[in-house]
Parts: sequence; structure tokens; C-alpha cells
Amino acid sequence: MTPSDEYRVVVPKDLGAALKYFRSASGVSQAAVADRVGLTQSYVSRLESGEFGTSVRQILRLLRLVGCEVVVKRATRG
Repeated sequence: MTPSDEYRVVVPKDLGAALKYFRSASGVSQAAVADRVGLTQSYVSRLESGEFGTSVRQILRLLRLVGCEVVVKRATRG
């Protein structure tokens, strides 16, 4: 997957890539993100590698089955 303003998420690895891209583009370290949300840096690293629980895999499969897709993009400021 190449860096973009939007990431289409088909498998958990895609979600991890989006997380890593947008975190890096924001200039925030894994340690800082982890600290802000109460996680460890190593856990954030695993998430960025696409290591999510089976429920994320199943949700993505179910959404594809019913004709939906997941897209991650920057939130618009209102």
C-alpha cells in the first residue's frame, strides 16, 4: 500500500498501515501515542504491524460480505 490521504482497509494489515502512516505524518512517536491513550509502545507497534484480534478480521470479512468497505482518512475539521 502506498501512502495516501485515504486507506482502503480489506485486511487488518491495511488498518495497521493506515495507523502508522497517519501517526508518522502527524509527527507523533509510537511512545507518545501509547502514552496518550494508555497503551504500551510495543502494543502500538504490534497494531501498526496489523496484529489485531480475530474480531477485527471477522468484522472486515462480514462488511465485505454485505458489500461494504472500510476507508480510513483524516477527519475534517468543522
